[in-house]
Amino acid sequence: MSKCSLVIDLGFGDAGKGLTTDFLASQHPEESLVVRFSGGHQIGHTVSTEALTHTFSNFGSATLLGVPTYYSEHTTIFPPAVLGEGEFLKSYQPKLYFHPLTMVTTFYDIAFNRAIEKQQHHGSCGLGFGTTIARHKAEVYLYANDLQFDWVLKQRLESIKNYYETCLESQPKAVQDYYKNELKDYNEAYFMESCSAIQKFYRIASLSDLADQFEHFIFEGSQGILLDTQHGFHPHTTWSYTTSKNAIQLIKSHLKSISEIDIYYVTRCYQTRHGNGPMAETEAVILQNNENEANVTNEFQGVFRTQALDAELLNYALTCDAIHHQDLQRNKHLVITCLDQLPCFSYSNLLQKIDCIFNTVYGSYGPKRQDIKRISLK
Repeated sequence: MSKCSLVIDLGFGDAGKGLTTDFLASQHPEESLVVRFSGGHQIGHTVSTEALTHTFSNFGSATLLGVPTYYSEHTTIFPPAVLGEGEFLKSYQPKLYFHPLTMVTTFYDIAFNRAIEKQQHHGSCGLGFGTTIARHKAEVYLYANDLQFDWVLKQRLESIKNYYETCLESQPKAVQDYYKNELKDYNEAYFMESCSAIQKFYRIASLSDLADQFEHFIFEGSQGILLDTQHGFHPHTTWSYTTSKNAIQLIKSHLKSISEIDIYYVTRCYQTRHGNGPMAETEAVILQNNENEANVTNEFQGVFRTQALDAELLNYALTCDAIHHQDLQRNKHLVITCLDQLPCFSYSNLLQKIDCIFNTVYGSYGPKRQDIKRISLK
């Protein structure tokens, strides 16, 4: 019987979902499939091995193990980025599956996102994820299925171009000028070429098509529950359900033979936030061994901030996620990462403040899967 593992971030993102996904897949890589059920090409999940440290955006975090990745209809892709990362990883034979309704981001989406973010300062990373979702909600579509048909793709791009020209009419001149400047070097032929070129990396499939081909489905989450469109804090939220909501729906609809569901809740041993928005007012932390931190200041997203953990926020995130799987038998696990960066951290004190019973608690003492150790609760 097949099993599912869900990797869910309890904070504002950047907790170690890539590391956890790689760790879980390493147990039986030949039987595993990584499922992306939220977010899209804007993620950055870093995985380190002896041979390579790589931040995954367009491929799942178990790709270095030869594990393929499935993108659901809840996610986005950006073909030029898929092509670039796919070529970089080609020695690992990266493989993708796209649901036919996986949403496709264009340069128009990115340009509009950046122009708006310069005015709003909500903390967007400026890669067009939210604007892609908003455009689809406005029924101006571009799907993975469309990429196989050149004439269809051209018509879709023309519709998207016209859509944003209409959107700009109600925007201040500063937004209009920024948008036009972002597109001044845009080459539509290149975008279409990338849509064709990435076909060597993927095929169109539904999760039901793959249900009998794998035994371990690892649902790799995006960002964190505190950024969730439903449970985060407006306006500093993402346009995605970052809880297990989408994953549970996919399991119920397409993986009906699943015998076991394990949820791995991930948190650093300190609080982080990349970009604007509130953080709990806890004490400052002094970190060490973090010279290879993957999160750096971004023109649109802002600075990467750190403070001590707040158990109340962890409890809030856990209760939010529990809403979406109360009717299911599932095992809950906690993964505490970056323990090497905060030597004074006490996981026993933290566990006493968390209103949840975990089947297992893991601690990560470094950036590699070998650094994850099971913590004794006795």
